Amino acid sequence: MKPLITLLFLFFIYTLHAQDLLCDDRKAISEKLEMIRETDQGIRSRLIKEMATKDPQAMKKIALEMKAGDKQNQLLVGSLLDRCGWPKGLSAAENNTIFLVIDHADTAFMIRYFPLLKSQADQGKVARRDLATLQDRMLLRSGKKQFFGTQTLKEGNIVTIWPVDDPQGLDARRKEMGLIPMGAYMALLKKTYQSEVIWDQDLSVDAAQEKMRKKN
Repeated sequence: MKPLITLLFLFFIYTLHAQDLLCDDRKAISEKLEMIRETDQGIRSRLIKEMATKDPQAMKKIALEMKAGDKQNQLLVGSLLDRCGWPKGLSAAENNTIFLVIDHADTAFMIRYFPLLKSQADQGKVARRDLATLQDRMLLRSGKKQFFGTQTLKEGNIVTIWPVDDPQGLDARRKEMGLIPMGAYMALLKKTYQSEVIWDQDLSVDAAQEKMRKKN
């Protein structure tokens, strides 16, 4: 019960302080975003390292921690965006942190804040590669082919690229959005996850969804 009590306490603290951030308090906003980034990236680094051990119980435990942390981050960032809009004067890392929270949220949260994220990308404040990643994730969640090739499905030691619309034009679209070529991206995935990476250009969305169902 202790981990649950801890998570409930943290949720209470986040709820208490989410409304306390003043829209013009640049220092406080930066400190909160730095804390959020550490939480978001730290737990994901732990999960990737744990994948190498192939211990399902350990991975499940970390995944539950990650889900709880993501919810807390969404509470804070959602409150900030609803009350203040996108904060002005943020660094590139701070803008990226808000993207990460949206990208790691449920579909409803993504849809709600996608227009705001897109407007920041159009102004050059959010990286276009981040916009591309969120677009692809929303397409995956909607049961559609992705457009920029950023989304994958991991089964054991195999990483599969989610089906891509118009694969012949993929690298041109990736270049436009500031993403590395698909070949280089697949090599990076292989190194990161220490897994085989497969891109079956004939893979249908239905077949990919069936893989996902079996995985879960």
